[in-house]
Amino acid sequence: MKLPHKGFLLQQLSQVPSYWDYQLIPLALTEYQVQGLYWINHFSIALDELAAAGLINRISERIDDGTAIASGRLLFEYSLSRFGRQRMHDTGLLPEGVE
Repeated sequence: MKLPHKGFLLQQLSQVPSYWDYQLIPLALTEYQVQGLYWINHFSIALDELAAAGLINRISERIDDGTAIASGRLLFEYSLSRFGRQRMHDTGLLPEGVE
């Protein structure tokens, strides 16, 4: 059984210092075997919701020049927040002893 979408995004972010959304979204598309603009937007919204909840931080942004997702689209770089890491520990998404 696969993790819920937001859990997957959090786990991916827990393994690296940061990810741009255009790097992270293709990982999710592959993991859940989905494709298309609907799913790109779905995972973008999931990242927005995780940021709004304080579980991840937006650390940088830039306008897509057409090489990432779509020309003119606002792209964000995300990192897992300390609060997000703690919540992952609390819910079992991140095993004890793993930082």
